[in-house]
Amino acid sequence: MHTCKHCKKELKSLDALRIHSSKVHKLSSQQIYDEYFLNENKPKCKCGCGEDTPFISLQKGYREWIRGHAARVQNNWGHNSSAIEKSANTRREQFKNGERHVWNIGLTKEKDDRVKQYGVKSSYSIQSNSSEMFRRSNHMKQQWIDGTMKVKWGIESANWKGGTSSINNLVRANKRLYTDWIYPILVRDGFKCVKCESTKKLEVHHNKETMSEILSEFVDKECEYTFDEKRYIMNKVIDYHVSNDISGETLCLKCHSKLHPSYNLE
Repeated sequence: MHTCKHCKKELKSLDALRIHSSKVHKLSSQQIYDEYFLNENKPKCKCGCGEDTPFISLQKGYREWIRGHAARVQNNWGHNSSAIEKSANTRREQFKNGERHVWNIGLTKEKDDRVKQYGVKSSYSIQSNSSEMFRRSNHMKQQWIDGTMKVKWGIESANWKGGTSSINNLVRANKRLYTDWIYPILVRDGFKCVKCESTKKLEVHHNKETMSEILSEFVDKECEYTFDEKRYIMNKVIDYHVSNDISGETLCLKCHSKLHPSYNLE
């Protein structure tokens, strides 16, 4: 028999305890294992790195090792900082003088199944390791903060498609339109729909001069604009909204869609 620590109910099996704790007390299998079997003392990787090991199941508990760490002990160099640095420097020199070569250089997952499988296995290994995901997330945040990683816009972006976005989309996606025109209207209307008072999926509707009418003042439909020209017009349209205090009202998506039948709500 197993006794629930939260309500003192008697359960016949471990699985019954799991089901009861999940449904009644909203506990995950890992939380149940920590509470009933470990008293919150989670095991650490046997290699000595001090990191938490991945949770498997309520029946099996935690792994003894973090994936790949057993090799550190077997090879007797995983925690020897000078040995690790020496090995890394040796590899750098070998790549530099041509003794070593990157095996997958020039290959893609479309051309070589080894590259595809390596990517799949690497993703699974990383995503199944919560401590590694946390480490990588913090590392990336720090790189954004210190400037190591920089935001790439326009032609420098990996998603650049030659500036195909319409001027309409550029205007609506621009942060300045939100901060200088949309946000003040949301504040004025108390962050709720003026029609039904919903506070979900709010948008600002041009209730007098429409966006298409405003764009027609600046855009010649017969003209094909370069991306730089589109950005110039975008800024002019946003300036027009702010300097002329264009009228708008807060609507939820459902109420807004009633005024625009072409909206796709699917």
